[in-house]
Amino acid sequence: MPVNKTASHFFFIAMLSALFCASLPALAQADATPVQTAVAAETLLREAIEGVPDKEVIVSRVSFPAHTQLPWHWHPGEEIFYVIEGAVTLARRGLPDTVARAGDVQKIGPKTIHAGHTGEEGAELVIFRVHKSGEPERYLVD
Repeated sequence: MPVNKTASHFFFIAMLSALFCASLPALAQADATPVQTAVAAETLLREAIEGVPDKEVIVSRVSFPAHTQLPWHWHPGEEIFYVIEGAVTLARRGLPDTVARAGDVQKIGPKTIHAGHTGEEGAELVIFRVHKSGEPERYLVD
């Protein structure tokens, strides 16, 4: 298994663990309190880009439940996402927030610090990333 895939799986497991741990207080409350499900991501493609040395493309389908808050992070390359259903608010440091709804496409430049959150309906996205092979997919920031 390539190192970058291992790092990607480690980050994904860490994110799911963090979301699970954050929901533990909700589990201790009354049964009437809804419990948030975790973000679900499926890598559809991870391949080298022919003719472009040391570059790869990653395509993922990601389901964000209602009221999901993603941490601030950045990617070493470009990220483009298409909203299949629902809506997600894209927050970029130094720029106004942008709401992307079903049918919308957003592009995030390399090393742009950003976060995202969903509202009542959650969101389903297809995410495309192009970056240097062997780099982690994302870096968390404060």
